[in-house]
Order: sequence, then structure tokens, then C-alpha cells
Amino acid sequence: MVVDWLSVPMWTYVAVPVALVLLALFLMWFVSTRLFKSRLKKIVVAQGIYQTEDAIKKFESHYPADRLVRYSRRMERYSRQMGPRVVRETGLADRWVQKLNSSPRLVNMRRVLLFCPSSSLFKAFLAASLYPRLRKFFFDWVQGEGEEKVIRMLAESCRGEEFDPAFCAGFLETNGALFRELTSEQEWHVRYFAYRFLLLDENALTEKSLEDGLADPHPLVRKTLANSFTVGREKTWTILWDKLIHDPVYEVRETARKRIAKEFVDLYSLRDRTLTAEETARILELLDPECQEDRTFAMSTLETEKRDKELRYHAAAFLDKCGVLSENLAKNTLDDSNNLDHSVNILQKALEVNVSGFLQDYPSGDGAPLLAVSRLLSGKGGTQEDICNLEKRIFAFFAGKKIEPATVDIYTRTLEVVAAKGNAKAFEILAEELSRRETDRIFLEHLLPRVPKNAETVFAPILFRFLENTAFPAREELVRLLGSFSPETVLSGVFRILNSDRMATPHVVRVSALKILGYLHLPFCLQRILESLPTFRPEEAEEFAVLIADYPEEMFEDKVRMLLASPDARIRASIMTILPLVKNSSFLKEIRASLKDVDPDVRVAAIKALLGFGEIKLLNQETSMLRDPIERVRIATVEVIARHGNATALEILKTIIADENETDSVKVGVILGLGQATNAEGIPILIDVLDSMDEFRGHAERALATRASKKDIQRLIEIFKDAEPPLREKLIPVFKAQGREAEVQILEILKDEVASLKPYLVQILEESGYMDRLKKQLSHRSVDVRREAALQLSLMDTLPAFRGLVTAAKDPDQEVRVCVVKALEKLDSDQGREILEKLKEDPDNRIRKYTFWALERLDSLKME
Repeated sequence: MVVDWLSVPMWTYVAVPVALVLLALFLMWFVSTRLFKSRLKKIVVAQGIYQTEDAIKKFESHYPADRLVRYSRRMERYSRQMGPRVVRETGLADRWVQKLNSSPRLVNMRRVLLFCPSSSLFKAFLAASLYPRLRKFFFDWVQGEGEEKVIRMLAESCRGEEFDPAFCAGFLETNGALFRELTSEQEWHVRYFAYRFLLLDENALTEKSLEDGLADPHPLVRKTLANSFTVGREKTWTILWDKLIHDPVYEVRETARKRIAKEFVDLYSLRDRTLTAEETARILELLDPECQEDRTFAMSTLETEKRDKELRYHAAAFLDKCGVLSENLAKNTLDDSNNLDHSVNILQKALEVNVSGFLQDYPSGDGAPLLAVSRLLSGKGGTQEDICNLEKRIFAFFAGKKIEPATVDIYTRTLEVVAAKGNAKAFEILAEELSRRETDRIFLEHLLPRVPKNAETVFAPILFRFLENTAFPAREELVRLLGSFSPETVLSGVFRILNSDRMATPHVVRVSALKILGYLHLPFCLQRILESLPTFRPEEAEEFAVLIADYPEEMFEDKVRMLLASPDARIRASIMTILPLVKNSSFLKEIRASLKDVDPDVRVAAIKALLGFGEIKLLNQETSMLRDPIERVRIATVEVIARHGNATALEILKTIIADENETDSVKVGVILGLGQATNAEGIPILIDVLDSMDEFRGHAERALATRASKKDIQRLIEIFKDAEPPLREKLIPVFKAQGREAEVQILEILKDEVASLKPYLVQILEESGYMDRLKKQLSHRSVDVRREAALQLSLMDTLPAFRGLVTAAKDPDQEVRVCVVKALEKLDSDQGREILEKLKEDPDNRIRKYTFWALERLDSLKME
């Protein structure tokens, strides 16, 4: 049949290719969709930690989070089928939260609330507070979930962020009692969240809760309440005054002082008040430059305080900040020597505590201010910049003038200061002055004898710029360098950082500044150092403790005792962290009492401090802390008891591992702690976990791998010997993970020639790959390596070992050959003959050849 192609419609030529393309696209879509779902499902059905991690890793390699967000609708559908776990573990939940922040659309709000509310609810709450269009959906969702449940979830997910509770004040109307209840929670962020709402409430019960909150262990809670709490003018004033002089945290005191300046100027007075040294220091830190009474108080403190340099520092720093010291310097004249002496005395007290800002800008006058500065700088105070500044002003003052008896002291004192204390820049300025006076004999008579013999370069401004660069790679070296500088150069910069807004100054910069303060080792800064310890993470605090270990003991103990009695939990916990490291056991009683402290971080710090002091017996008795309501306290306790506990305590840990109601983190803490222990009782517990608890097998393997002493390895081998095959398979990775340490111990045990253990020891070495490594070493160019390998192989008495050894039968080194012969001598037995026959029939011609040669060699030796 002949087809008439001319009669076929033209659209057919177009339709068929299009249909094929559409079919291909459909098939591609269909296959990719099924692959996507299959890979996602593997995450859900994975068993154990390792399988789950592997499934997630493979999924992310195909669908990174940035790409996965394009499949949001599909993932919503799958999460309904497979559970919200797939959204969280693939990283999509985090992307949805990010999109809610960057693109506050209703669809993003819905996804966050419906699929990942527990971890990201507070982000949704913040978005609803900022964008009214999201609020209806948010409140509808709250009604569906139940207000009380949502409030508790919000409190748990809050981390101290700033927020406006007014937009959902309705929560307070129906749940006031709940918010008051939340103020008793142990976690500070829950209390913070509750107090922010309660500040809107006028209920009498709420007022009592707010008053109690002013003594809250966390500084952010106290700061928030100090900023906003009002309960009668007189009472509010009393509360703010108490916060100003007694709160141990600078930010809280600063908040109280600002509010006093704004609302209670008429009640604020420092006259006729009896204040302790610490109270005075806290007031001086936060004086108001616009308040004349504060200026008078600071000047009185600077003039009369002789012993306490901390008070003098704060008074001088304030007076310098508001220009009083500069005014005092500028008013001097050469014809009033008494006033000049008095001015120098006052300014010298400021320089003694490293306050020298008033030396930056001052007039020359008739020369008296210059003389005062030269007298000040001839002592211990002042910076290199002050010296350069003085040089420039002095040399400018004498430009076109002759030295007279009334002014000669101004010039010569300045030269002496430069010679004794000048830096490279000062020397450059002095060199310029010397050049200008090249033809002036009178000036040269004063200049030449005072030319400095050495020089020091001032790098402080550059180094502080490095310090504030968070990406600077050698931070510790930089800190040590700045800490070795003179206090005059660096102290003002350190306090500028420490007193700055913590949100504006990176954490690493604040830590560095505090370390510099420690390196400077100024006793009058010890109070601020101890109050700032929470700036450090625990491990950083432990390193820092070395810097304050040799502070005056009496002063240290006074400061510590005061702060341990303060309400701030973070400070108390940080101090307890460093006490064992500074080897001060004067506070063991307070540490023991802190095991029952309301704050979980304090309890954790107390546990670790007691361990640091070697109070093992007491910790064994505190097994009640294994049931602490806060997980991280239980984790710290189980880790300590697991490492150092007695048999009774370990029995309790064994029940914890088997407790279905206990969290996995605590169980992991027990397992890892037992891995660090030295007692024998812990090994059977770890073996039980390895054998019967698949979800913790990896942790048990790592813990057992750390038990690498000879005694522990012998115990593990005994267990391996008596174990069923499944348990032996699980123990092999343990010996592999122990690596070189286990191999050395196993070889030592092999040398003891314990026949009952040898097969198991050799099996472990074979399974771990050690046997293969030994065989490779038989061809090493170093004779010592070959000797050691041959010796070790000769101990094993197995076919693989002999198979490797016979290849060394013609080794050029006699000791290697002796090892081969000694090993073959062991084959004079039924088992040995069986091995020999297998070697004679080995598929490798080289092995067969060397076997016959070695046997001939063995026979010849017997005949000899």
C-alpha cells in the first residue's frame, strides 16, 4: 500500500514531535519526583544514628537547602505523609524561618507555624509583632493550639530578644496567672519572656512578682525591670537606687542610672550618704557629666581617697570625660606657684590610675600649663602620645623665644621626659627640634645632654584596631602583647571596650579586652574582672584563671565572697569555675551549698568545681542530682560520677541507661563518662550498651575505644573470648578504634604466650588490618622495621602470619631470617603441619618456593 504523504495534514508534522517532547518531559518529571520521594523516605526509615546521618547527607548532596526551598509545596505534602521530621532534618525548616524574616508573607508564616513551631515559634511571634498583616493568621493558629500551650512554647523558644508584647496584650488578660507562674521557671529566658508581659499588667499579684524579679539571677531580667518597672514614685526611686549601688552587673546599674537621671533628678543626692567602697565605685562608674553634684562628688573622691585606687580611677575617668581636669590644668599661671602645686597634685592622682585624657588638648598660656604637664609626665603617669603632644607644644612655645630663668625648667623637664619615656615619634620630633636649634648654642646646651640613648615605638592604636577586627588570626598573641604594654597605654582602651554596648561589640573583642585586663594584673581592676567572668565560655574562663591566680589572696577572697552572695547566677557560676584552678579552697562550703541552687548553670558549675577540688566522695553521695529536672545538670552529674563513681553509684547509672523516661543526651553523658573512667565496673555497662542498645552503639564504641590501658584491654579481650559471635562482631570496631594503643597492648599480651588468649588476640589483629600492615613492613628498606615486623609475625602462629613470614626467608638480614626459622620451628605439631601443607600448596608460586626453601633451611639447622 502506498501512502500519499501529500494528503497527510500539515498539523500532523508538528503535533507528533510536540507530543514526543511532552512525553519526555513528563517522564523526566515523573522519575525525578519518585527519586525525590524515595531519597526523602530513606531518612524516615533509617535505623540508628549512622544510617540517619548517611541518609540526610545523601539527600542534601542532591537537594541542598538553597535548592530544596523551591520544593516547599511538595515538602509540605510529604511532611503530612512522613511527619514534620523531614522538614527539620533536611534543613528546610531553617530556610522557611529565614524567608519569614526576609519575606514576611502569609505562606511563610503558615509553614513555620504548621511544620516547625516548637523551635521557630518565637520567630513567627516577632514577625507577627512587626507585620500586622500576619497577625490574624497567627492569632487564629494560637486559638487552635490553645493559648496556654502557645505561651509556654513562646517562653521556651525566646532567647532574650527584644520584642513588643503590647500587640498581643490579650494573652495577659486571660493568662495572667500563667505568666506569673512562668516567673518561677529555672530557665532565665522563660522568666524574661514572662516579665516582659507582666510589665503591662496592673494586678496586685503581678506587682509582687515584678518586685521579686528585680532580684532575678539573670542580669537581662533585672535590666528589663529596672528600665520599666514602676510602683509608686518613692518606692520606684528606692528600687532604682538599690540597683545602682548593689547590682553586680554594669548593664543593670547603667539602666538604673539613666532612669534616675530621667525621672528622679529631684530625689537624687550624694551628700551625707554613707557608702561602702563597692557602692562608691559603682556610683562613680555611672556619674552624669551634666550633674554638678556628680562633679563635686567625683572631685572630692579624687582629692581625699588615698588607698583605694579603684575609686580614684572611676572618679578621675569621670572628671576627665566631662572636662573638669582639663579646666584645672588650663587655669594655671607661672605667678601662682601654690595653685600650680595643687593642680599638679590633683592631676597626678588621676595619672596614678592611668587617666590622662586631659593631656590631649590644653593651652600653653604663659607656660604654666606646659610646666604642670612636664612635671606630671616626669613621673609614672601619661602616655607616649602625651609626651609627643607636650613636645610639640613646648617646642612651639619656645619658637622665636629665648630660654629665661622662669621658663628653663619647662624646657629641660620636657627633654628629660622624652629621653626617659619617649617613643620613636617623640624622638623624631626631638630630632626636628635639634635640627632647628643647630646654630643656637643656649638651646644646644640643654638639648645635647638629654638626647635619648634608646627608643620605644608605640603601636597601641594599631594594635587596638587589630583587636577590634574579629577576623584577626593571631588574637591570643595580640592579647598577650597588649597585656605586656604599660597600663597607661592600654587601660583606657580596655575599659572603653568593656563598657561598650555588648550588642555593638563582638563577643570575641570583649573577651580579648578582659584577658588584657588580666594580663595587666592591676589589683584595683579585680572587682571588674570577677564581675565580667560570664563574658567567657567555661573553657575560656578556665584558661583565664591562670592570669588571676596570684592576685592578693585577701583581696581576692573578699571580692569573691561578695559576688557569691550576689543574685547574679552567671557570675556565681563563672567564679566557681575558676576557684579550683586558682587553688583557693576557702569556698568549698558555698560550692557544696550551690548543688541545690535554683539556677541550673550554678549547679553544673558546683559539680565541676567539686570535681576540681577532688571531692569525689561527696559527689558519689549526691546521686539525687542524677534526677535533676534540668537535663544539662543531669549530664554534668552523670559524666562526673561515671568517671569517678564507686560501685554503688555506677549501679545507679546503669539503671539510668535503661530508663525509658531519661533523655538520650543524659544516657550519652553516662556512656562517654564511663569511657573516661579507670574503674573496672564501667566496662560491663558499656558492653551491655554495645550489645543491646543499637541506638547508642556508636557512643559505646567510642567510649570503649578510650579504655586503652593494658588492664582494660585484657578485660575486653576476656569478654571478646567468651562472647557470642554477634557481640564479637561489635567488639572488633572497638579494637580498631583503639588503634596503636590497643595493638601495642595486644602484642604485649601475645608475648606472654597465653595459649587460651592467642587465637582471639590474633583474630583482633587480623580484623583490624594490623597483620596486613606488618606484611608490608617486611619489604621496608629499613632493617629495623623489617626485624620488628618479622618478630611480631612470629608470635602469631597463623596461616596468614606464616604466609607473610616465608617471604622474608631470604632477607639479607640475619635477625629477620632467624625470626622466620623460629616461627617455622613452631610448626612441629598437628596444627603446624596442617599450616605447612597449605603453604606448600599455596596458589602463589613465590610463597610455595620460599616455603620449601625455609623448610630445607630448618632441616639443615636441625642436623647441625
